[in-house]
Amino acid sequence: MAKRLKEDKKDNSLKEIFSLIDKKKSFVLEAGAGSGKTWTLIESIKYVLKNKAEELKKNNQKIICITYTNVAADEIKNRIENNSLVSISTIHDFLWNLIKDYQDELKKEIVEYNKESKSPIEGLEDIIFEKDIRYLGHGRNFEKGIITHDDVILIASKIFDKYNKIVNIVINKYPFIFIDEYQDTQQETVDILVEKVLARGDKNIVIGFFGDSMQKIYNQGVGKIENDLLQSVTKLENFRCSKRVIELLKKIRPELDQYPAGNNLDGDIYFFHCNNNLNRDDENYKKLRESLEKNYGWDFNSPETKILMLTHKGIANKLDYQNLLNTYNIMSYGRERLYEHEEAFSELFIEKIEKAVSLYKEERYGDFIDLLGIEGFKIANHKDKIKIRERMDRLIELRKNKEIKDVIDYVFESNLISKTLKIHNFEKLLKEGIEEKKITFYNNLMKIKYSEVINLNNYIRKFTPFSTKHGIKGEEYNNVLVVIDDAAWKQYNFNEVLSGNKQNENRFDRSRNLFYVSCSRAKNQLAIISMSKINEIAMENMNEWFGKKNVFDIKLFSQ
Repeated sequence: MAKRLKEDKKDNSLKEIFSLIDKKKSFVLEAGAGSGKTWTLIESIKYVLKNKAEELKKNNQKIICITYTNVAADEIKNRIENNSLVSISTIHDFLWNLIKDYQDELKKEIVEYNKESKSPIEGLEDIIFEKDIRYLGHGRNFEKGIITHDDVILIASKIFDKYNKIVNIVINKYPFIFIDEYQDTQQETVDILVEKVLARGDKNIVIGFFGDSMQKIYNQGVGKIENDLLQSVTKLENFRCSKRVIELLKKIRPELDQYPAGNNLDGDIYFFHCNNNLNRDDENYKKLRESLEKNYGWDFNSPETKILMLTHKGIANKLDYQNLLNTYNIMSYGRERLYEHEEAFSELFIEKIEKAVSLYKEERYGDFIDLLGIEGFKIANHKDKIKIRERMDRLIELRKNKEIKDVIDYVFESNLISKTLKIHNFEKLLKEGIEEKKITFYNNLMKIKYSEVINLNNYIRKFTPFSTKHGIKGEEYNNVLVVIDDAAWKQYNFNEVLSGNKQNENRFDRSRNLFYVSCSRAKNQLAIISMSKINEIAMENMNEWFGKKNVFDIKLFSQ
């Protein structure tokens, strides 16, 4: 069990962390939603810089800060003013940078990894002998020397197990290692840092884990960390949520006694159910939105209002790009590559066509011309400007009612946008006719109305109030509407959470974590609507959690 530090009602967590840093003791910070976890992490980095900068420079050492996403890494870099003594990266990039130069060792581990797989590649040892091992996000291809996210962590774990020299390099180079969102870190990564690095360099290194076990909402995360080498510190403040929301969070998570610590609003919370009016035609949801706007002043066109749904499929149906999503699901990691717009056509849609249209409409002509310049469009005189205007106006019209094939054919034929290397490579695969899945994907994609791309782009660019519950961690909004529906995804059952039914403990924890994360986004008003029936025990609990006057039959509420 982790050692527990005594915590008074007044939050002393930052002072405790500073004390542990001074004593060279490693720790886990458990920081509830809205507590200022990232601020605490940054203040910890600043404290080390203030007190250890000269020592770090002298020893040619750095603080390493490991984050879960590139977005988080960029935020932290900005907030510490890009200090050169701090290296900030994702865990995958951190591990890859440590092991990438050990090419012989990498090849040995890949060969062993291949032997243990369900469908091993014959003769792989000879195939990769002269290859350089490279790391890409998706698309494993051992024969070409390409490994992916999951491979990096597993292979790094094996290398740290076998080669002491790499452990010593970490200890000597990074005397302070801070990990953001520790609950989302994979167990293998925690084992590398704690069981390998910290166990060997205990007196020369400080490892700090910052996060919240109840905000583990991804399958691969470790969730909770308990280890005798780590002191436990708890942060009880909540600067974000309204007072009513904080009281609700304590009902959801009674083991963490958070309290308002900033300029918290009083706020309001509501629970809506459809027990007496169940249907699947979204009529309940539409009536609720109208009533919240009319009676409670919600503005669903404001960026300060967010509707949280469980699945991308649900949002795609609401915003009408379901055919596009279904088509991308044909391919491996298709959905991820669509939303991250890194696949050939999704990149073309979002980063080229839609971006050009947006810049043109906003009259940001300098950036617009730069984009066209990148694509090879030459503007020599006034006639060229007229051509651009005519072609862009035509493109804008085609986007509204034509199919995807019509639009991309037009942008290429009109020379508005040139084919990217990814598009050329994709077309080459089509001509070879080898990959049937990609042929099916392409044929289906070309027949979809381009208007679905517009709708997807609006969602990606956050021009709509919708988000998935998984997609808003770390964010906050004035008003939040959480849609729960136990028919949407069998991995989750919110009725069990509302009724306290822990018969399926894994599903209960998974559902409660997601419910907690969703509710804790609200700075002022929070509304929950259950689209599926809830049982009598859940109804009794909702009357107690929300107060009877704030629990509504959606049919009666919206009349």
